[in-house]
Amino acid sequence: MNNSFKIRWAPPSLGTEEEKIVQKVMKSGWLSQGKITEQFENKMCEITNSKFAIAVNNGTSALICALIAHNIGKDDEVILPSFTFVATVNAVIAVGAKPILVDCDPFTFNTTVEIMAKKITKKTKAIIPVDVSGMSVNIESFRKFAKEKNLILIEDAAEALGGEYKKKKIGSFGHTTIFSFHMAKIVTGIEGGIITTNNKEIANKAKLIRSHGDLGGYNSICFGLNFRISDIHSSIAIEQIKKLKQYLKHRNQLVSIYKDELKEMEFQKIPNYVTLHPFMLFGILLKPKIRNKVNQFLNNNGIETRVCWRPIHLQKYFPKNKKYCLPFSEEVFSKIINLPMGNGLNEEDVKKVSIITKKAIKNFN
Repeated sequence: MNNSFKIRWAPPSLGTEEEKIVQKVMKSGWLSQGKITEQFENKMCEITNSKFAIAVNNGTSALICALIAHNIGKDDEVILPSFTFVATVNAVIAVGAKPILVDCDPFTFNTTVEIMAKKITKKTKAIIPVDVSGMSVNIESFRKFAKEKNLILIEDAAEALGGEYKKKKIGSFGHTTIFSFHMAKIVTGIEGGIITTNNKEIANKAKLIRSHGDLGGYNSICFGLNFRISDIHSSIAIEQIKKLKQYLKHRNQLVSIYKDELKEMEFQKIPNYVTLHPFMLFGILLKPKIRNKVNQFLNNNGIETRVCWRPIHLQKYFPKNKKYCLPFSEEVFSKIINLPMGNGLNEEDVKKVSIITKKAIKNFN
């Protein structure tokens, strides 16, 4: 890891509260998944207004666990966007299903029902829309579409904790939704994932699957894996959740500064149905011919950035037996730079990043 950056890309905000709770758990004599994890799950039910929450060790595990719980496997087709982090497609591949990649909207970066509808076949069993940068997809349209086509809907909200769709929290709509608590996320457990659902059968299956299908007493009644999370990670996440409103307000303040300072830039378009964008990521769009030069200039000047995300169909490991024509995913990827965004950033950091970004663009335009 390069530690020479003066302004990190996604600095978390971890304080004495997190230190104290970890020490408390360490002294309790129980470190693995236990009562603290149950408290974490209850807290997630509370903030997402969902009936059930199942904690696992990371967001990828949450996706795999959810897919298995919905009996998705060999020969099943799952439609998902190419413009996403590789975990989304890897989870589908991991359960033996066939990922069918679709394009994104060039303005919101999210995929749509209209785009997915073109790829429906007799083998389509599920759809996985992704809340890119934490911004909600059009949830109502996906729920209606899934019901009409008799499809399983799993929302990849790994980046979206705290976000709102029409003034309702993401995760509160009843369908299976997953969240991540990775170090770079809005709320961190250092690692961790959550599945939320209002379906009791899916919740019970997911709880079994995360621990080798064990009903207790080494009595495995279904296939499962080890997706268990530790009480240490859960305790950190609980303390972080207490600060969620504060984090969301802070991130939106930072974005307001970015947009004011970089007003001539293009940004992710926010539809009216998005009533709260959590801004796990914040990206600007530049001309493709200068994007890499500007990005390198920022890095050379002590500012850590990311280019999120390289579309799945362009990844070297992804099978090339099918030719994909996904122009908007490629267009967004060719333009985007994700500037620093984290709970540990301050307003001066953002102003400095903005000044250097403007200088870089002026140099290379």
